[in-house]
Amino acid sequence: MKSIIKHDSSTPPRLRTLRRNGLARRYLFSALLIALVPLGLLAIVYDTQYVRALDKVTESRTNARLSGAENLLRTFLEERIYELEGLADIPEVFEWLTAAQPGDTPNRMMLSQLRQQLDSPHIYGVVTKPAQFDQPEWYVTETLIKDVSWRTLPVTRFEGAELLGPALPTPERPGWIILRLSPTGFDPAPEAWIGLVIRLASLTEQVQDLTLPGLQTPLLVPPQNVLLTSVGSLKPPGPPSRKDINSRDFIEGWHIRLQWLGDPLLGPLESARFGLIFLAIGAALGVIFLSRHLSKRLDRQVTPLIEGADRVASGDFDTPLGIEGTAEIGYLSFALERMRLRLKRLVKSMVDVERRAILGQFSAGVAHEIRNPLATIKTTIQALSRKESDPKRQKLMESVDHEIDRVNDVVQLLLDYARPREAKARKVNVLDVVETVKILADAVAHRHDVELIQVEHPPVFAWADPSQVRQIVMNLVMNAIQALEGIGGKVVIRIRQQGLAVYVSVSDNGPGVSADHLSHLTEPFFTTKTNGTGLGLAICKQLAQANQGTLRFQSIPGEGLKVTLQLPLYLNNSILE
Repeated sequence: MKSIIKHDSSTPPRLRTLRRNGLARRYLFSALLIALVPLGLLAIVYDTQYVRALDKVTESRTNARLSGAENLLRTFLEERIYELEGLADIPEVFEWLTAAQPGDTPNRMMLSQLRQQLDSPHIYGVVTKPAQFDQPEWYVTETLIKDVSWRTLPVTRFEGAELLGPALPTPERPGWIILRLSPTGFDPAPEAWIGLVIRLASLTEQVQDLTLPGLQTPLLVPPQNVLLTSVGSLKPPGPPSRKDINSRDFIEGWHIRLQWLGDPLLGPLESARFGLIFLAIGAALGVIFLSRHLSKRLDRQVTPLIEGADRVASGDFDTPLGIEGTAEIGYLSFALERMRLRLKRLVKSMVDVERRAILGQFSAGVAHEIRNPLATIKTTIQALSRKESDPKRQKLMESVDHEIDRVNDVVQLLLDYARPREAKARKVNVLDVVETVKILADAVAHRHDVELIQVEHPPVFAWADPSQVRQIVMNLVMNAIQALEGIGGKVVIRIRQQGLAVYVSVSDNGPGVSADHLSHLTEPFFTTKTNGTGLGLAICKQLAQANQGTLRFQSIPGEGLKVTLQLPLYLNNSILE
């Protein structure tokens, strides 16, 4: 995405754009979308499809179990009808139902047949209603029919028979139903019939398999619209639940109800569902918080780098960038800081070279204009001096001649600085150079009460121009002696070889140089001496660089100055020899 840069004169456009459309913000925003979209889709899919699929599977399984229970109930009643048909087909029973007159009693054979039915665990007894009788004959215990009017019981047709009841259970007696069959059919109105008094618990226990402990309990709902448990007892009515499941009528007016007891199994799933939703929301909030935190942290780390780069671009090489941050930002800060320092040295070097060139041209012009008339003046003074008889004037002319020599030396320095001689490197015995310088400078040192010490060292060879090395060392020694002029002290010359370099150090115990002046010692015309020209160390640095060497200054105010000349070591296999 291409950003639109808008800026005014008070704010750098690049910095403002980066703050608003930073890569870190874009990256974190993209990461936020990548993380949240799948998480949100997962939560939606789970909340809809998975739960819906689970409900469908549960519903399908429940319907199958209900169908199985309905078949068991119907089969149970069909078996009782089959038993009843067998009983009605017995000749004695049929004759009793059709031909018995009020006041007659069943014979022994019939009673024997009826007793055989009582052996079934599902049967309480038998009831018969001969055609000529007004009331049926009950072959059951008196307790079962106490306070029960068979004419008030609901009647339901089933498979050519009829169900009467149920007679609901009470604390004094159990519940039961009558399954009756007419040997002549029930149309138009039953006049003679025989029935089995069936245990209500035997019927209701057919739905026992629908029980899911703690989750669902099966109930049988008869035409009275009461609730019968699987053991044949009445269940107190309560408020229905929307999760209760009612089957279709397996017999007219009879159906099964699965009463919902709670969420002992689905509760954890529902909890997991809401937990997932809360987890998704929490994860989204966490990602947002983390993204915002990282964005601010990156902004705090990147913004100083951008501001520092802008400072460097505007020419400020002295203010450090401030190396902060971790990992990549830390490495980037380190690289930018190193780039700033290199740019600073490069710019300083370029400025120094340009300044030297200008000074060289200026010095060469001034030296040329001074040297010619100076030679004429010197020749004239010498000629006049030879003819002068007055001693005072003679001495005055000698002083003028001496000052002319001094000015000539300065002019020579200007020429040396402006037109440095090209170094002709060869094998140099640095120890010989130092000993020669010491011999030449000893007289001057003695005159200024300075002790000149050379630390012993075996011969060491450098690859440089011998005369220029001697000039550098002599200049350093003379500067050290002049620093001790009037106060006395000692100057120590040391030679050291380390690696592929040779070091010659000249140190004194004079007043030293302040830190502010230390970095300007090699600048042309900079001097701390009252009668100095400020060109000696500048020429030394120039000569050292011409010989692939360097000059390093170390000083502690009040303890002296140490100058170290580094030169390349002479190698036996040098092709330049």
